[in-house]
Amino acid sequence: MSTPLASFPAKLGSSVVSSDIFFISDSTSANNNKITTEELSKAFTGLYAQTAQGFTIFENTENYGLSISGAYGFVGINDRTPFVSLDVVDNLTATNGSGQIRLSTLDSGRKIAFSLSDPNVYYQFSKKPNDTKLYLESSINSGSTFTNLFVVDQSGNFGITNSTDALSNKFLVSGSSVQFQNSGNAILFDPYNGEIKTSATDEALLINYNNIGDINIGRNAVYVDNSLSAPKIGLGHNLPAYLLHLSGIGQLARFQSSNAQSYASYKNSTATSYYGMQSNKIYFGSESSLSEKNLVYSIAGSGFLGLGTTGPAYKLDVRTTDPTDSTPASFQNTDTQGYCQVVIACNKAFGGGDTGPRNSLVTFSRYDATPDTQKWSIGNLYNDTTFTSLNDYFVFVKNGYGGISPDVVAKLSPAGSLDIDGSYTSSDSYCKGKFIQTYQTRVTGFDVYFSAINPNSDIIPSGNNYLHAPFTITPYAGSVEKVSIFTSDTDALSSSYRFEISVITPAYNPAVPSEFVTGFYVSPPSDPVAYPTSGIIGASYFNTINPNVIYSKTKANISGSTSFNLGQLLQFRLCEPTGGKSTAVDFTVVSTIAYTIT
Repeated sequence: MSTPLASFPAKLGSSVVSSDIFFISDSTSANNNKITTEELSKAFTGLYAQTAQGFTIFENTENYGLSISGAYGFVGINDRTPFVSLDVVDNLTATNGSGQIRLSTLDSGRKIAFSLSDPNVYYQFSKKPNDTKLYLESSINSGSTFTNLFVVDQSGNFGITNSTDALSNKFLVSGSSVQFQNSGNAILFDPYNGEIKTSATDEALLINYNNIGDINIGRNAVYVDNSLSAPKIGLGHNLPAYLLHLSGIGQLARFQSSNAQSYASYKNSTATSYYGMQSNKIYFGSESSLSEKNLVYSIAGSGFLGLGTTGPAYKLDVRTTDPTDSTPASFQNTDTQGYCQVVIACNKAFGGGDTGPRNSLVTFSRYDATPDTQKWSIGNLYNDTTFTSLNDYFVFVKNGYGGISPDVVAKLSPAGSLDIDGSYTSSDSYCKGKFIQTYQTRVTGFDVYFSAINPNSDIIPSGNNYLHAPFTITPYAGSVEKVSIFTSDTDALSSSYRFEISVITPAYNPAVPSEFVTGFYVSPPSDPVAYPTSGIIGASYFNTINPNVIYSKTKANISGSTSFNLGQLLQFRLCEPTGGKSTAVDFTVVSTIAYTIT
């Protein structure tokens, strides 16, 4: 056991020279180990123990000091028997603890480092010059050059990186992938590809699978309502109400393919349907590609919709592929309070312009040896080049408008005139509706009153006790549509004539003499100014009558009214403004009367 330095005798009073000898003895004084002054001077470059026991430098008998073992040269700080190369034991009496090892410099431009190495590996903890971060470095050339492994700054940011740049994140990994592994299974973080994946290709990557917490990826870009019973996914929506809930502005989704076809399917417990796009056509139906079984919409041009065709050529193109196929379309309405309306319109001419044919036709055809043999076309003609005289007529075209020999066999004019090539028959006693009848009669001599239907006339008006009262009984309600007069008599006056229409409803009066017609006045007024008056309901003038000239008046040219009811008496008068005739002449009168049968 060593003797404390405090027990050594006092130093000689004279200066120590190299020949001086000092004795240091242990407590038994059995071993006298002497150290010459020359050996002591070597402490400036080294301190050597003369035996295999090593030596210790301690403050006192406590375990606070420095020791070097004799067997291995292990160094102990506060440990007399170090177990490893450097064995540091804490001094519990020190305020800051002596278990610390401090490497420091007074110059920030210098590097401070602590190294670990063996013949093949060299690691070093360091503070680089003019840098406040702590680095773990490695070297493959025994410390000549280093590569950064990880770095920590004074804000607690940690990076696994070989960069010396400032750390902006609490944890930074740059370079290769990061792997978290347990029992062979692992999660990989691949910064090069920006990928999180499992280590095995057959393993599922689970996120909140057992936690059942919701998952939000992005700013509600993908939100998973992670419910056990009814999970939902929201895209752009953080409260999904459906299994897949998309929310946003404008286009919400796109399904894109690298080839000419892209499609999606919808499946329930019994069937599968498909919605897709192939080239420039969109389809929906039971087939996964373009098929005549699908609804097909062509986006080429202005867009065509097809049923039973993969290449629709019209806005609505409905076809069947076989003569035995079912009827291609049916329009019906079973709601008794509603109605079914089919509108057919042609806003553009053939080729898309505003000039040329703009017909709106429905064509009926059937299979007669060849498909689509046109039989009938019905509809409206407008600016048609085949039937140029039937502009804006509603027509019935035999053999079809686009058939071999189209023939308009019935036409309804814009004015409402119906022209049928064939006959019109009815199994009823009469037909209801409106029809036109034309009558011809004569006014001769000095006669001025005449019947519209029968060729009889008289100078004396109905209303006198006279057998030849000229009038007719109206068979139906109607109106006088047109009156034409003609005379070849050169005595016809060149002055004007007035044409009058009288209509009365007779009433039986036992006080009236026999053959007297009530309602007609004995002397009707000449040239009345207002109608009706004295049975006269309307009148018009024929100015400047000349022989061999046909003069006509339509209903629009007659003042007052030309209408009458069923069962009234109808009488005409043709006279001079004075009410008579100054010269006897012979007039032929043709009247056109429209009847309405109800």
